Amino acid sequence: MKAASVESVDEVKVRRATVDDVAELADLRRTFTLEDATEGEPLRSDYEESFARIVTNGIESGRWVIWVAEADGAIVSHAFVGTIEKIPRPVVGHGVIGYMTNVYTRPEFRGRGIGGRVLDAVAAWAIAAGIELLVVWPSEASFGHYERHGFADRGEPLVWLHPDDPA
Repeated sequence: MKAASVESVDEVKVRRATVDDVAELADLRRTFTLEDATEGEPLRSDYEESFARIVTNGIESGRWVIWVAEADGAIVSHAFVGTIEKIPRPVVGHGVIGYMTNVYTRPEFRGRGIGGRVLDAVAAWAIAAGIELLVVWPSEASFGHYERHGFADRGEPLVWLHPDDPA
């Protein structure tokens, strides 16, 4: 991957990811996962293969919609939205909800509004696509960032976690 440098946020292109981006997206996922990983944490031997299969199938089927910010031909920020069809109701309403995950901006590009542009692209797409709601689990550090882009803590969903998951 070539190093990206950008003087202005105007030089950054925000677009939907394609299957051609999958390998670079896998590298970014590895980078940001390992930023906070515990020393000696076991790594998956099938990571690249599994990522490529799931993300390629997701992009091709529309199950995953991925927005990226690109500078100098390299992806510097992204957000993944998994779409979930709701069971139809007999009354008019929205038929899809979105699960936003894997939101990341390379550290050297943070604080320039690039991640905000990605979130704004996600929101504009969600409105046009008739998405009822987007769910995201922000870190404490990113909570204000999401609030500035229209997300709010509504305290509504109840969540079940697998008993073995550390939450």
